[in-house]
Amino acid sequence: AIGITGTETNHNIQPYFVNQETILRLPELETLINISKNNIEEFYKSQILGEKSQEEILVEDLMLTAKDLHEDLRNYGQLKEEEKPLVVSGILLAFEDPYFEPEKLKGLKKSTDGHKIFSAIKTYLDNAEIAPDEKKQVILHQFQFIKDRSILNEINSFIGMTPLKYFALKIADKVRNGVKQNVDFDILGKFYSEFIRYSGGDGKGLGIVLTPSHITRLFSLLLEVKPHDIVLDTCAGTGGFLISAMYEMISQTKSEEEIKDIKANKLHGFELREDLYTIATTNMILRGDGKSNLRKGDYSRFEDKVYEEINATVGMINPPYSQSKNKATRHLSEMNFIIGLLDRMKQGGRAAAIIPQSVMVGKTKYDQEKKEELLCKHSLQAVINLNAETFYPTLANPVIAIFKAKVKHDFTKRVKFINFIDDGFIKHKTLGRVRTEITKDKMQHLLDVYFDKIDDDNDFIIKSEIKADDEWLHSFYYFNDTIPTEEEFKNKMADYLSFKFDQISHGRGYLFKQEGEIDAEYSKGTKQQ
Repeated sequence: AIGITGTETNHNIQPYFVNQETILRLPELETLINISKNNIEEFYKSQILGEKSQEEILVEDLMLTAKDLHEDLRNYGQLKEEEKPLVVSGILLAFEDPYFEPEKLKGLKKSTDGHKIFSAIKTYLDNAEIAPDEKKQVILHQFQFIKDRSILNEINSFIGMTPLKYFALKIADKVRNGVKQNVDFDILGKFYSEFIRYSGGDGKGLGIVLTPSHITRLFSLLLEVKPHDIVLDTCAGTGGFLISAMYEMISQTKSEEEIKDIKANKLHGFELREDLYTIATTNMILRGDGKSNLRKGDYSRFEDKVYEEINATVGMINPPYSQSKNKATRHLSEMNFIIGLLDRMKQGGRAAAIIPQSVMVGKTKYDQEKKEELLCKHSLQAVINLNAETFYPTLANPVIAIFKAKVKHDFTKRVKFINFIDDGFIKHKTLGRVRTEITKDKMQHLLDVYFDKIDDDNDFIIKSEIKADDEWLHSFYYFNDTIPTEEEFKNKMADYLSFKFDQISHGRGYLFKQEGEIDAEYSKGTKQQ
């Protein structure tokens, strides 16, 4: 039973579950997405039966697998932090060679298991015609240790096989199917994050904060990515943004030619670190891409003509955090990465960045100058506050900032500031923050408000003109204009009348007179004197 009141643009939706035994009030909804034809069964299972959705089950299984693999990689392989995701990536690539079978890994001394895995990777890369050759050599170099490391290739008496065979069997059973099932989920990126977390680090020393999959998906929806768009990420990491963009573009077409064109020509990324570049390339190869448009190196060192040829219409970035420590490193500030992306896009292109709130504040004189520079060349469209634990366990107080490239900011137009702290996620004691069925409703509501399909109160969205020295955050422009309830009004009036009576009884009645009355009373008293 669903009760709806209000208007098309401003309404309340209250569902109930009713049967012969009970009437159960369900969480209030903000959209109808949960009770749509495609989602109502999952909503029923989640809210009435208490079951997990298929997506929740898949993600939880993968996270538990990541935890187990971390322990195995450490215990049986004695691998470094950055080597663990490369082993997973390498074995996944080896499986792409149809002749590779983990059962054939015998732990031989001459033809080691590592040689067989490395050979399968090389065979697949050759057959897939990965170009240029330099790119292939970078990838192979990252996997070299798999065949050279003795401990990985010797039979471990505790498990009765080589660690590499043990890892391959587990990856075949637990990971490979997940990669094939869920195109939109950056599994290797999630594994990377989990390996860092379980190793006692969080990546902050290197500014590595990999983007959660629901945020990469949200970027594609906020920027309205279409099959004809060309997407650019100048800090590609493990390729999460490119994966989500590809998934969104492909979902909008049934043309095989167009899908082929999207994978071959519409996704471009740059990554400085070799290990992340290799993982990103593996990610894209496993999804039928990765053959040409991921580049290794500092994006700012590539010539302008490279970006002119790309001609990007959509930009996505999660820049390294907190790398600007002093004057010598201030060129590494998050705002410089944003401007660097916008400068390399097509005029009128749409771009989004996920960054700490402090970037939108502009704490130093240099930060303020960069904000002014941005508005002189580009325009700010919106800033969306996210939950402080979005990058759990790292606390970053992040925001999504949305821009239009190479269009000078119009200071007469209002920018949207949205408070999306309540995102429908819950915190799991072992898995971190996990989505629920209500997450779909919260996300859809955000999109409906952002695209002006419905209204909401000022505590959710404010539209305001801006200045460069403003704090570009919802909290800076927010004022509480919520209409009080009748009970709140009566209580406040009672407080006021009590206060007024107390003040008058103590000879301070002048506090409640109008200015003219006070002047008249003063004049009257003077005449009497």
